[in-house]
Amino acid sequence: MSLWYSVGMETLGTAGERPAEDRVGRVLSGLGAKIRRARRDRDMTLEALAEASGTSVAHLSRLESGERQPSLDGLLRLAFGLGVPFDELFEEPEQPGPGTVVRGAEAPFYESWALRFQPLMPEAGPEGLTAVKVVFPADRVDTEHHDHEHGGQEWLYMLKGRLRLTLGNERTVLEPGDAAFFDAGLRHRFDVFSEEDAEVLMVSCVPCTHGGGSPKRPHPFREGHREFGGADAGGRREI
Repeated sequence: MSLWYSVGMETLGTAGERPAEDRVGRVLSGLGAKIRRARRDRDMTLEALAEASGTSVAHLSRLESGERQPSLDGLLRLAFGLGVPFDELFEEPEQPGPGTVVRGAEAPFYESWALRFQPLMPEAGPEGLTAVKVVFPADRVDTEHHDHEHGGQEWLYMLKGRLRLTLGNERTVLEPGDAAFFDAGLRHRFDVFSEEDAEVLMVSCVPCTHGGGSPKRPHPFREGHREFGGADAGGRREI
């Protein structure tokens, strides 16, 4: 069963409707970049587009850099020269979405024999990016030597306890305040080196598998750590 990880999270900071003057300014400020991107997508040089649109290379260069704003006539000629719909150049940038607040007392932990983790980002967050709080129990016994090896990168920050990190054939011990970053394609494992639980804040940049997906998709942290099993219906869920 997949993990549901929107519990204990709430949205905050809706942008609201922008005034017309602000919206016009945002569209105009992005015109130069849109013209340059459309030209490069078509493998056109400045000279080729200048000739096709009946303008000078110097004027076109200033348009693309944002130093000048084109006239309506100039925009029509640029659109025809690029072979793009006129309205494509006036496409309004998307409104920023709301932020997310995670209530630590409400967001559930998911458990296995090896660790507990608490998702700290919504499922429909940035593609390929996830943040979790991971607790490695001090009494965990790893008799099968579970090494991990998967796509993406991982960054972690030690909050509590001591943790031995193995990367490839090398090892180091992390203490509170220490951080580590590594390519997750490198074989890695974690071992607790303290009498208390080791608590870690971990941010993973993984292959884009969950952006905008449904709540029934597996959490990306689970996708990169294959020993996890099914989900329990209780408040603390096994993984």
